[in-house]
Amino acid sequence: MYMSYTFKKPANWSTLPLYSKLIYYKTIVGKDYAPYVDKLEAKRIVKEICDDDIKVARVKRILSGPDDFRQNDIDPNFMIKAAHGSGWNISMTAETKVEDVKARLKEWNCIYVGSGENQYKYIKPRFFIEEKMDDAILGRTDIAVTYMFRCIYGVPVTIGVRNRMSQNSYDMNWNLLEIRGKQSSDFFEKPAQLDEMIRLAKKLSKEFEFVRIDFYLGKDGIYFSEFTFTPNGGYRLYSPQMEQKLGALWI
Repeated sequence: MYMSYTFKKPANWSTLPLYSKLIYYKTIVGKDYAPYVDKLEAKRIVKEICDDDIKVARVKRILSGPDDFRQNDIDPNFMIKAAHGSGWNISMTAETKVEDVKARLKEWNCIYVGSGENQYKYIKPRFFIEEKMDDAILGRTDIAVTYMFRCIYGVPVTIGVRNRMSQNSYDMNWNLLEIRGKQSSDFFEKPAQLDEMIRLAKKLSKEFEFVRIDFYLGKDGIYFSEFTFTPNGGYRLYSPQMEQKLGALWI
């Protein structure tokens, strides 16, 4: 299989669990991966690959800088996002204040460091206004249920499902997997669109040895969320046995 994004591996690679491989992967993911984690550029890439098979949230306006945010931009149906970071979002409400937004954007008007994820340092700081998801379960809020497909060599191997408070992870047959952290006591229902999400995840991940492809499920279809190359910053998510099993798939 030809892959555009590959790299030389250390001698002990075959023995490592998935999380250890992700920690090493984090050291080599750099400039070539930056367009995929740029929140604006990723939209273009995804539409180029999948065309009308997938939706992307509508961008109302790209700001020229933090001071470009104006009173008439305030709309509770929209969010302000940083294209160059992770989690740098402002959910607008009727009470949103222009000066408060400008102050926050000025704090974020810098290179995103995160947990040592080098791909972000090649992205120019930019901010944009994006329409909130009309989530199939939760409606139009600042929360959307995220479906996360970890893919190795273009093949999805696990499915994570996350809302604001908790998350679960499943194998490809929708059997619950043990994970660390805020595991939900609720069992997320398998979405009717799962097979289509799997098909899209394969299509979007085929260039990479490893990537997590994230989707939202809107009332009008499947929406792309993001490419994630170093999920959890490389920290262990699964049981040691499962981490070893997944690691063995990445040769």
